[in-house]
Amino acid sequence: MSAEESIQDLSLNGSSRPLGLNDELEGDLVESPSRQQGLNLGFIVRLARRNALLISAITLATTGAAAFSAFGPPTYQGQFSILVEPITSQARSTDPSAISRDRGAENDTVDYPTLLQVLQSPELLSKIAGEIQSRYPDVTAGTLLQDIARKNLVVRRPGTNMMDTAKIVAVSYEGIDPERVQYILQKLSDGFLKFSLEYRRTRIGGGIQFIEDQLPGLQQRVNNLEAEIQALKQRYRITDPVAEGAALSRQLQETQAARANAQRELAEQQTLYANLQRQLGLTPTEALAAASLSENPRYQALLTQLKTVETQIAVKAARFNEESPVIESLRDQQRNLIALLNEESQINLGETSTVPVGPRVLAFQNPTRIELIRQYVAAGNLVRQLQVRNQAVSQSEAFLDQRLQQFPAISRQYNDLQQQLDMSTRTLNQFLTQRETLRIEAAQKEVPWTVISPATIARDATGKPLAQPVKSVRNLAMGAIAGLILGFAAALLREKRQDIFYGVEDIRGALKPQLLGSIPYREGTNQIINPLAGNSDTFSKAFNALYTNIRFLKSDPVRSLVVGSPGTGDGKTTIALNLALAAASMGRRVLLVDGNLRSPHIHSLLGLSNSMGLSELLTERVQVSEAVQRSSLDKNLSILTAGQPSIDSIRALGTAEMQRLDQRLRSEFDLIVYDTPDLSEFSDAKFLAAQSDGLLMAVGIGRTKRSQTAQVVAELNRFHLPVLGIVSNQSAKSATASYAQAQRAQHTQEQTAILENLGILKPGLPTSTKQ
Repeated sequence: MSAEESIQDLSLNGSSRPLGLNDELEGDLVESPSRQQGLNLGFIVRLARRNALLISAITLATTGAAAFSAFGPPTYQGQFSILVEPITSQARSTDPSAISRDRGAENDTVDYPTLLQVLQSPELLSKIAGEIQSRYPDVTAGTLLQDIARKNLVVRRPGTNMMDTAKIVAVSYEGIDPERVQYILQKLSDGFLKFSLEYRRTRIGGGIQFIEDQLPGLQQRVNNLEAEIQALKQRYRITDPVAEGAALSRQLQETQAARANAQRELAEQQTLYANLQRQLGLTPTEALAAASLSENPRYQALLTQLKTVETQIAVKAARFNEESPVIESLRDQQRNLIALLNEESQINLGETSTVPVGPRVLAFQNPTRIELIRQYVAAGNLVRQLQVRNQAVSQSEAFLDQRLQQFPAISRQYNDLQQQLDMSTRTLNQFLTQRETLRIEAAQKEVPWTVISPATIARDATGKPLAQPVKSVRNLAMGAIAGLILGFAAALLREKRQDIFYGVEDIRGALKPQLLGSIPYREGTNQIINPLAGNSDTFSKAFNALYTNIRFLKSDPVRSLVVGSPGTGDGKTTIALNLALAAASMGRRVLLVDGNLRSPHIHSLLGLSNSMGLSELLTERVQVSEAVQRSSLDKNLSILTAGQPSIDSIRALGTAEMQRLDQRLRSEFDLIVYDTPDLSEFSDAKFLAAQSDGLLMAVGIGRTKRSQTAQVVAELNRFHLPVLGIVSNQSAKSATASYAQAQRAQHTQEQTAILENLGILKPGLPTSTKQ
């Protein structure tokens, strides 16, 4: 048999159990309900069986190391405790740092996680190790760090797992020499106290220097802000933007009210003025002149005389003509009086007056007209006054409105500068106060920490050091548990690297499609069942059981199926051939189709001609009756070889032509079995699976890659292709040794390499010793 058709043991899934199935095999495959839910104990057991040597060796090594530590030389432990904070308010108030600090301020708290890391830092341990080396030269910072890693040196804060918050740092050290333990603890205690003083001085000195560096910049910033505020006040002539803004708003409101009142009064006076002017029929100047003349006694007397003369002229004119001396004398008097009236009016109105003295001005003004003239003149004066006032108020309103519109920007700029000045001033004052505080603290030379429990080790009544009790049972148990965990972890890594299925249970647990059967390995080169032999051997039983499972898998019988595999050498061709034979032996009309047009095998296995077949049917060059051949193995078995493949025929596998061909073949046969190329490399099987009732995937135990199989299954699910299930088989690794022997040899080599890498076995030992 070729490498592709190598096969191993049998398995079934479901109720269709083949007659005579080996009970041991069946029990190895059927999952119990407890294993289907929760932890898969079967996988752990199988993992332990396959890697027993590796897990045992690692477990023995860790247990041996634990036993060595448990039954080694006696160890001695000592410890000391340091108080790093005052425990009462009175003690805190007498702390040197409290002298210069505000009593009402909250006291600083210690960051204990950081403090513990600093106390175990290489830099501090290096200084302490330098003091220890005068007596024990082998002690270095590296050895102390190793002691910390091995838990021989522990620096911790007691009580952190309880509700209290201890203000103590406890240090314990364990070793085989009690005097050495006592000395190292004493140096650690002295070193930690020295560190507390140096740390405080360094921290205070650094704080003072930081403040000194910041003060010039802060002072300059305060000065600049003050100068900007002063310039802003001078530019806009403001003192307090908030108060002045409110006052400016009130002034604008008052100005607007005054302008409204002035406009109302102006409208009233203008109406009165127009009415009086219409009643008097005089201009303001004429009215003023008429009022002035009406109040002049001389002018009124001359006016009376003129009226008397004019009366006499009217009387005399009836008796005398104009040339009469009497009339002429009266005319002369009239002219003289008129001249005197004009002279008096000019004197009364002024020589520069341009007011024409007309009849309305010179006419007699009675008291009523005189009062109207007075009101007329007063109204005119008030109108002019109100116009001037309204103009002035409007100008004030415009000025105040413009100023008020500018004021928000001015106020915002002022507030920003004032806020920055307040922050800078507050920061400057804090820095100055803190500088004086730190200077007072820097003058303190007292060690801030206190040793409350000196460095001692446990001793008996006679003063002899007491060794630590040995916890042998616990150490052995912890070593064994750690070894098992490490062993299983190494086994998992090893099997993940190999990436294969070791057995049927691995396939069942890793893949979702159900396991329909498992094919055992048959010795020899004949890998074709004998239909006439029935169930005489396990190999034949496996295929009969496989077909039975497929036959009753669905309510509707499977009429067409595709046999594929994730890779090469998984035995899919042998499975397809023997499955077709098993179905034919049960009286079914079966057609075995070689759908592997790229690398056909069916014709060579059965000794048939491959001159025409599936390729010619897809290109319609022959009829079905011409391409199908009758098999000599069984009268119910027919064979459709691949034929002479071409690019067109391979492409036709995914077309409607293939679908029509499958439907035609179903009308003539009860079952059609397609052998196909690899699923991971070509898409031919996927196209055929879409045309058929489902795909039967062959997985080789000890050969098929788990990752490759999972990828193929995921791709089938993504394409929604029907998958009937999985059939497993196992192949031999060589012609001279069985697969089990080769597998054990490979396991032994890999496990030995792992043990050498872990340091459990030394390289160069004979193989028998390693095994």
